[in-house]
Amino acid sequence: MLADCFARPRFVSAFAIAIFLLLATFGEYVVRIEAERLRVIAQSQVLAEASAIRARLEGELYSTLYLANGLSGYVSAHKTLDPASVKVILSTVFGYGRHLRNIVLAPGNEVRFTYPLKGNEKVIGFRYQDNAEQWAAVKRAMETRTTVLSGPVDLIQGGRGLISRTPVYLLNGDYWGIVALVINFDSLFATINKDRQPAKIAWALRSKDEVGEKGRIIFGNAWLFDHDHVDLSIAVPGGSWELAATPAEGWQTKGKRLIILRIATLLLSGLIAALVFLVLFERIRIQHLALHDSLTDLPNRRLLDDRLERAIAQARRHRDGFSLLYIDLDDFKPINDRLGHRAGDQVLVEIARRLRGALRSNDTVARVGGDEFMLILPGARGSHGAITVAEKLAGIVCQPIGYKGQRLNVSASIGVSTYPENGVTADALISHADNSMYRFKQNRKSPAEANGVQQSGTA
Repeated sequence: MLADCFARPRFVSAFAIAIFLLLATFGEYVVRIEAERLRVIAQSQVLAEASAIRARLEGELYSTLYLANGLSGYVSAHKTLDPASVKVILSTVFGYGRHLRNIVLAPGNEVRFTYPLKGNEKVIGFRYQDNAEQWAAVKRAMETRTTVLSGPVDLIQGGRGLISRTPVYLLNGDYWGIVALVINFDSLFATINKDRQPAKIAWALRSKDEVGEKGRIIFGNAWLFDHDHVDLSIAVPGGSWELAATPAEGWQTKGKRLIILRIATLLLSGLIAALVFLVLFERIRIQHLALHDSLTDLPNRRLLDDRLERAIAQARRHRDGFSLLYIDLDDFKPINDRLGHRAGDQVLVEIARRLRGALRSNDTVARVGGDEFMLILPGARGSHGAITVAEKLAGIVCQPIGYKGQRLNVSASIGVSTYPENGVTADALISHADNSMYRFKQNRKSPAEANGVQQSGTA
């Protein structure tokens, strides 16, 4: 069954296409695996760079924010603050801060002291309760009794900055107020990005609220968070930040390599599929030449014998019958002798075309000799049906054939045998049909057989 399938050109084409699709699918799988591998490498590189940024950012932040602890301890120990002493303390602390813009002391949540004073005069007397945005952070610091970092916010004195607010409680547990450190936004992130030229990654920061939902953008482009990125969480006092990072040139930096790999797999798939097609098609061609007549393209004697054996086996299995017709052309040799082999070949090709066109798809017509043909008619049980077909074929054969302006005429002597009446083996059926045909040739001038057919029952 499989061998029969491979003998069909349509199946070979479909099989070659299936091979191509299978190999192309496998090639695409390989490309995706490679793309994933390159992506993992890219993600690892981005993650490593982002981790370095996070470490630097945390280092810069906490090196400044820890100063609030010393100030809180000083305030807790001194219930009453002397302005001169406060100025000295604040100036000393300010000197240790790498990114401080100013320091604020706000007893009772009202700003009383700031350092440096110059440029920050507007904050003196500022009450946090009067600013909804800043009051929310102060209130949260009071409720959690921990430092809260917020921002960037618009500053009262102008500009933008990050503000660390630490609630201060006296030794007796009473709430005193707020120690605030205002961090220079530009200075902080300029330090983070220092020595990063050319930048390997693009990155951005945004805050998270208490339930982890996305908050405001702190640094960079918000676009990064809406597209493919790696992310890291950064713990900050009173909350957390989210760092998003992507390659500076995008994730497709290895795109050319994948395109080349994809093209290579497609070309290889096409080449293998083409080779499979050519091998199978050549096999079909060789098999066809071995089993078909080269002139008429009809089955030859070898293929006829195979189909005849199959017809016998099928008829025996289904207790059915079939007929075998043996056709010999009359008046053919004179055409060959008078007009040449080209004219004879034209006659044979035309007769083959007529016979093939007059039969059913499951019938077989084969050329078994120079001007001899044999036909297998499955399902035609008994001589009557076979003789009817033979008479029809005799009429078709004797119609004139045009050749170079001439009308060539041939006729046919047809012998018939039927299974199982005239034999149950191939040799017996062929012998009976052959004898029947020759008997007709010898008696074709008999009026009783003028129709050109020798019945199978005639001796």
